[in-house]
Amino acid sequence: MFLRNFSWRSVRSLDTVRLVGLISFFGQLYFFVPVMTPYLFHRNLTIAEIAGLQTMLMVSMLAMELPTGVIADRLGHVWSYRIGLMVLAIGEFLFLYARDYSTFLLIQFITGTAFAFGLGSIDAIIYDSLPDGDRVSAMQRAKGFLGSAQQMGSVVAYSIGGVIAADLSLSRMTITIAMGALAMTSAAALSFRLKEAPHVAMRSKPASLAVIATAFRTLRTNRGLLQIVTLSIVTCSFGAHLLVFYQQYFLETGVAGVWFGLGLSLASVVIVSGQLHAWRLPIALGTKRALMLATGVPGILYLAMAWNQTAWLAVTLFVVQWGAMHVSVPLFSGLYNAHLSNEARATSLSLINAVVTIYIAVGGVFLGWMAGRSLPLTFALLGAVILAGALAIRVDERHAVPKVL
Repeated sequence: MFLRNFSWRSVRSLDTVRLVGLISFFGQLYFFVPVMTPYLFHRNLTIAEIAGLQTMLMVSMLAMELPTGVIADRLGHVWSYRIGLMVLAIGEFLFLYARDYSTFLLIQFITGTAFAFGLGSIDAIIYDSLPDGDRVSAMQRAKGFLGSAQQMGSVVAYSIGGVIAADLSLSRMTITIAMGALAMTSAAALSFRLKEAPHVAMRSKPASLAVIATAFRTLRTNRGLLQIVTLSIVTCSFGAHLLVFYQQYFLETGVAGVWFGLGLSLASVVIVSGQLHAWRLPIALGTKRALMLATGVPGILYLAMAWNQTAWLAVTLFVVQWGAMHVSVPLFSGLYNAHLSNEARATSLSLINAVVTIYIAVGGVFLGWMAGRSLPLTFALLGAVILAGALAIRVDERHAVPKVL
């Protein structure tokens, strides 16, 4: 794996993909996530307010997506990524001192801004570092590696965090927040080892308005890209909201406290395997069938979660679901980047993320309201919409992958 034969002296010798993977590993050490909902309950927030925090995260990402994308294409993808990590570290430390809902909302806005800096930049950094050739498959493989690195961080963080805060006491949950802040600081420090690809560093920087115009024109006129984006929106699995809902789901089905962290850790292991090998699906099945499978399975699993009321099966379904909903990420990433111009890559990716975020933000408000009344009904609705989208939206193989990459 990405930590094999790792030593601090070897950081300088890592290639771009592996270095970003290492940074992502440290940046994913959110030790408090398995107990996030109980912690916020201790701070007197309701489940609807907690879901609202996730919506604020999406709103801030939406507001900052395009500006941060332009900054990345103008200032440089590496510096944009670096800024995002530093802002994330600041937000994690602020979380330690938050006591009221308005402060938590502010922190989510800060966090969303940081995510916006990284979302388009990470893919651009990786894609620009790839050699010429079949860059779609190479990007899918690299993105799968990156995803597995992130999830290995989740395995470590959720396991340790779940054990530390297994009694769900406020003091122990606070310790996990402090640990996460220190880990994010380490990720930000490691980012100073990243360098722009030589051909990117030497490239002239286009005007901001030209970058924005290119991004909008690409999304509006590229038929293959439009099909892929539409499929990704309609089959969105609302992973950020599931992080809140699964804890309520465990409480309602009588799952023991130790499984809040352990279950999420096991689920992350499933993601590692799924994302590492996701690039093989288009090779074996073709792009169209691979996308149908990767996007449709989470819909079926949501329907099963809506039906189930048994503790052991609740854990099993969640573990499989959390893994399944991430398999499509590297597939979409490789296809997106194949259609984008180098000059406006980060801005275009930010624009796509903004469109997806609008759907998640609006849908998240409704899902939070519905979950406060009936979580099974919420899962049933999600499952039906996702499955219908996966079956109805067929990506045309002729337009999915450009002939010239």
